[in-house]
Amino acid sequence: MKKILSSILNWVKLHWRGISIAILVTSIAVITLSLQLSSLVPGQNRFESNTLGDLAHLPAPWHRAVNAPYMLLAYLFGNISNDPLYGARVASVFFGLFATALMYYIIRIWFNIRVATIGTLLFITSSWLLHTTHQATPLILLVIGPLLAVAPLAWFSRTKKYRTLAFMALAAGLGVAAYIPFMFWLIIASLAIIVKKEKMLLSNLKKKQFLGAVALYLLIVTPLYISLAHYPGQILELLGGSKTLPSITEYFSHLLQVITSIFIHAPYLPELRIGHLPALDIFSTAMFVLGIYYSYQRKTNIKTITLFSSMLVLLLVLPFSPNFSMEAVILIPFVYIGIITGIVELITQWFTYFPRNPLARNIGISLLVFSISLTCAYHLENYFVAWPNDPHTKSVYVVKS
Repeated sequence: MKKILSSILNWVKLHWRGISIAILVTSIAVITLSLQLSSLVPGQNRFESNTLGDLAHLPAPWHRAVNAPYMLLAYLFGNISNDPLYGARVASVFFGLFATALMYYIIRIWFNIRVATIGTLLFITSSWLLHTTHQATPLILLVIGPLLAVAPLAWFSRTKKYRTLAFMALAAGLGVAAYIPFMFWLIIASLAIIVKKEKMLLSNLKKKQFLGAVALYLLIVTPLYISLAHYPGQILELLGGSKTLPSITEYFSHLLQVITSIFIHAPYLPELRIGHLPALDIFSTAMFVLGIYYSYQRKTNIKTITLFSSMLVLLLVLPFSPNFSMEAVILIPFVYIGIITGIVELITQWFTYFPRNPLARNIGISLLVFSISLTCAYHLENYFVAWPNDPHTKSVYVVKS
């Protein structure tokens, strides 16, 4: 017992900085993603009403598999709290916190702890994410779905000691992601990346390890296969399509709206935004453009391949969906990874121009910290102050007795 306690204390002494940062980021994430969960705007919107209607007659996953992970958790929390609306919102917060943890891990493993901390703070204060985590809808699954594929893939490509566990986690992540709309395309992209870029890692796996991962994946997706066999109409939902295909003109119009809604001008949707404000601010947009440029310069890097292939696939598929304006939230993880990449490139270039000038280096860091602080404050005020006081927001929320 003493040896165990001693080893734990030694580990804590060695990693106390990382532990402190993790506690700080977790505390901020819990506060921001769940603040005023039921009191920010009284009542519920039409999308939440649809969710509550589905929860009132919740079928088993092998009957209705689409968004099953969220619906089951929302049903559980609703019964525990005896308030279906609040329980469904708590489920969104839960998945939002899980998405935050996965985002932190991805940025840390690709960059470092400091960059991961900055990136996570930008992520959890984003009004785009705050709107999603405060909704009693399965929309939050579109945020966590891509991360379930990317985080285990990043772990599997980096680790040596826990390669078997990482491969099992990848199989489990892809299995859960299969229940989420649009994720079929990202699963295909992830498998293509693994086969093309990680052949050596796959060849080092023992047959028993490979079969174990396949068995775990099949176990997780068995209810999905049973559900699709009985109700094949769900396949279209999972693919992200609609019963009527848009015309070529409509398709490119939808594609343009997806892009402009992030950076320039968004369609009117008061449940998720203020007026026509885009999802990103000027600073984040500039960093995203810089991050894309930085990534493009490193075409063969697995990070770049993952980022570009995933965003390209989603951009091509999203315009087919009738709810493309809402479902554009699936791009959140990749957009913020791009923003963080841009910030890293900005710091790198600044230090390259001023390699030995401490004053210039400190000025650059101070300006960057100031810009990030303003960005976080802007998004927090956007969501917690401006949006709930907008008359259009109040008009789409209905209080039901």
